[in-house]
Amino acid sequence: MNMRSVLLLKGLTEKSIRRVQAIIKYADSQKGYSLMEAFIALTVLLMLSSLIPLLFVPIQKKPSVPQMEETSLFFSMLGKEIREGKFFDVNNHSLFITLSNGDVAEFSKYHSLVRKQVNGLGHEVWVQNIRQMILKKHSNELLTVKLIDTQGNEYERYFWRIE
Repeated sequence: MNMRSVLLLKGLTEKSIRRVQAIIKYADSQKGYSLMEAFIALTVLLMLSSLIPLLFVPIQKKPSVPQMEETSLFFSMLGKEIREGKFFDVNNHSLFITLSNGDVAEFSKYHSLVRKQVNGLGHEVWVQNIRQMILKKHSNELLTVKLIDTQGNEYERYFWRIE
């Protein structure tokens, strides 16, 4: 039995049969997506969407320079040492701070580092990549510390000690 005879048995007219045949013919002529085509389209979409963050790289805020952060931290910590110490002195390109317990902390340039030593012992690195450290004692209360890093950037800070 073919489709036409099945439809005639159900009581459909010849006009209805032609409509059903036209719908079936139209549906057969339409090609849908196979599962494989859907996976390929999804893969291409995911690959393209993974590239979207790269478009925003030029407009993103650049991270701060680590040397600047490290130098800023060094100045903050050095300021604390100067404030908490009894007094300071500059001698032979080194900064000597007499601490409240009587110990003497020395800050000096050592190769490309600025290090701290207490009573001439130890080796605590406070800042790296330094080409030059310039210390200038203006008075017993005022000190200027200038650091020049290996890239040639200069960082300068004034320390005022109030007794």
